[in-house]
Amino acid sequence: MQDRWSTGPLPGANPLEELVHLSRLIGAEETLVQPGGGNTSVKARHVDAEGDAEVLLVKGSGTDLATIRAEGFTELSMRRLARLAAAGEMTDEAMMAFLRSAMLRPHADPVPSVETPLHSVLPDRVIVHTHDVATMSLTNVRDDTARRLVREVLGGDIHYVPYARPGFPLAQAVAALGQERIPERAHGLALAHHGLVVWAHDARECYRRLVSAVSRMEDAFETRRRGRRVFGPPVVTAPGAAEAEERAALLLPVIRGALGAAERVVLHWDRSERVLEAIAGERAEELTGRGMVTPEHILRAGRLPIFLRLDLGAPAGDLVRSGRESLEAARRSYEEYHRRHARAGEAPIGDWAKVVLIPGLGMVTAFHDKRSALVANTCYRAGLQAIENAEALEGFRFLEERDVFFFEHWPLERRKVEETIVKERQTLLLPRRIALVIGGASGIGEAAARRFADEGAHVVVADLDGERARAVAGAIAGKRPHRAVGIAADARDERSIAAAVRVAVLEYGGLDVLFYTPGVAPRFAPVTELERADLESQLQVHYVGAVLAIREAARVMERQGLGGSILCSVSKAALAPGRDALAYAGSKAALLHALRVAALELGPAGIRVNAINADQVDTPMFRRFVEERARARGRSPDEQLAEYRKRNAMGVGLIPPEAVADLAALLASDRFRYTTGDILTIDGGLTDAFPR
Repeated sequence: MQDRWSTGPLPGANPLEELVHLSRLIGAEETLVQPGGGNTSVKARHVDAEGDAEVLLVKGSGTDLATIRAEGFTELSMRRLARLAAAGEMTDEAMMAFLRSAMLRPHADPVPSVETPLHSVLPDRVIVHTHDVATMSLTNVRDDTARRLVREVLGGDIHYVPYARPGFPLAQAVAALGQERIPERAHGLALAHHGLVVWAHDARECYRRLVSAVSRMEDAFETRRRGRRVFGPPVVTAPGAAEAEERAALLLPVIRGALGAAERVVLHWDRSERVLEAIAGERAEELTGRGMVTPEHILRAGRLPIFLRLDLGAPAGDLVRSGRESLEAARRSYEEYHRRHARAGEAPIGDWAKVVLIPGLGMVTAFHDKRSALVANTCYRAGLQAIENAEALEGFRFLEERDVFFFEHWPLERRKVEETIVKERQTLLLPRRIALVIGGASGIGEAAARRFADEGAHVVVADLDGERARAVAGAIAGKRPHRAVGIAADARDERSIAAAVRVAVLEYGGLDVLFYTPGVAPRFAPVTELERADLESQLQVHYVGAVLAIREAARVMERQGLGGSILCSVSKAALAPGRDALAYAGSKAALLHALRVAALELGPAGIRVNAINADQVDTPMFRRFVEERARARGRSPDEQLAEYRKRNAMGVGLIPPEAVADLAALLASDRFRYTTGDILTIDGGLTDAFPR
């Protein structure tokens, strides 16, 4: 491990400033901590109305060491924390209540880390706790072996501590060791199944000791693993990139449907060489089936990965069927495990699996959003490395099944999960949804893409103008990382439409919402002057492209088995005749009827199909309409707009595209879960376009 302190603050800097630098260095190394994991602290002096007192500044719960700032640490009174030493037993709820009572700024600081009691009982000034691959490797073996390895590799610098449950029990176990059981020269603890704790008087020395310990462990692994293929020889050959994408496009919606039956999930697919090599080995299923590597990894990556051995060369239908059957078998296995440990009436958790391993195809991780799915991926990649190291040392071994069950149902964490679900339902229209907006680079499509993301969706923005689509997606992702991607897509090209749907599947795992909004300005002409090209140009975009997009989206939605919502913009031209607009109006009317047929066919799969009739919307295309109509009638654009205002019941002028986006978000959401085959109007009240 490389020492990267050189960019840090000068000696004598503010203790918190040094701690922030130390924390960020650790957070930047995925082999030390995975996103959101690990914790750090410093003890400092604090002067207030009660006088000069010692305080503990510890990482707040939910913060990330890689990006933490000073406000990410919580300040607690050491005088109040000292009462922990007298506590015989303490539930997690009582512990968190006690920690809140010790906070100096309970309304300003984040909730303290669950490991705060451990930091408080250790007397040294600066403390670091990592979930590093090296220590996970060294301690995920038999207890007597771990004790011996820690002594052999780390000498007396790091003392081994048998497994104790994180939180108050771990602090209590360490306090019970006392100075008489921890060697005087020791400056750290190797916690069985739970990482490394290192301490020192200042942040620079603490980091140096951490680097030294981890480097010694890494050197030991390198020596003992040299020439060994721990996961065994490969039994699967990975297909090429194009075939892998084809197979993944078939399987990801099936996985998403199986894992998101209770609450939808978003997926991340990892086909990196390192992952493919590990899970292709003949021992991979057996080794990964032994468990995770820390309690933290249970929370972030689940109890066990699902291992799917599939014939990737099978016909598409057979592959989908075998994938679904294997996932169902994994579900039944989980339910059996649950029955072995659950209290009477205790239901299995909804997010029962977060990692799926498919030899030849890679690793799929599932969570409530893409960002968390990426975290699960990072955690399990670290886990794979630790499993491989531990097996090379003696034999990988994790916690007993009953301890795993406890962490899976840990009230402190399950409460967060349930609170997140409740908050999503109360505040968002489209939580955990995946949406594809075709025609999303401007006008109604752009407004809808932004609104969908505001309402919790992950969005693929597709448009003929790929550069503009990427800019719209970039703006969304700037506020909500990983929530949007932008691509070029041509609604006139069948392969381009299929590729846009595939992007949604490969990037996020499936599809819940399709909003088709492309429009092409017509050449206004009476029927006697229409040319075949006029008809074909309109039908290609407004009818054929839309139907093909519906077909591709519906295929994915049916494989998921989670229902879905398909929306298309048809405009008032589908309902009300307009002079010189036969080509445009005919294509929109054809689309409206196609939507009604699709609603009839797709309803049994829970897929709703609806139309939006929007008129006088302030979009680039409608502005062109206005200019062309005004020119044909010898008016100015302003005069033409004034004429439009007169024809609607409300007397409104240009309608903002955001108003249409509001309606699209509602139609796509569960608020309209029983509405299909319908058309909703937003035009200020054009009587000749009233649907009924």
